[in-house]
Amino acid sequence: PVYTKLADAVARHGKQAQVLINFASFRSVYEATKEALEFSDTITTHAIIAEGVPEALTRRLHLEAGRKGVSIIGPATVGGIMPGRFRIGNAGGAVENLMLAKLYRPGSVGYTTKSGGMSNELNNIVALNTDGVREGIAIGGDRWPGTRFIDVLLRFEKDPDIKMMV
Repeated sequence: PVYTKLADAVARHGKQAQVLINFASFRSVYEATKEALEFSDTITTHAIIAEGVPEALTRRLHLEAGRKGVSIIGPATVGGIMPGRFRIGNAGGAVENLMLAKLYRPGSVGYTTKSGGMSNELNNIVALNTDGVREGIAIGGDRWPGTRFIDVLLRFEKDPDIKMMV
């Protein structure tokens, strides 16, 4: 179904979705994210794809998200991937790259990067040299990413299925 208001989607689907992928442009992403933060009891992770979000607005969103216990990946992220489970945004690239990098099956390597291009390159390098990617997150290339490298690495450290972090 398609909803014009996030409140309608949350009311209908309850706690089925905890991750929101925000494809709004840099001109409207602030308002869209503020609206989504109203549902912090349900939606606990936001991936903001837009590039060029004004820094002042980005910092306000991060402060509000922090107060509400919501993680923000981005702005300016290609997303993230857990092979065999899910893909947020355009992480992993085109279907051909998903197959070449064996992103259809989980491995034991967790990686994080700011760059979408580097994310795709890491998928390929990891696939050639290890048993594959367990989870990869591109935190976003803007000056103020919501999720920091250390946040991701600390989460990876708690995952017994991740044997190597990049």
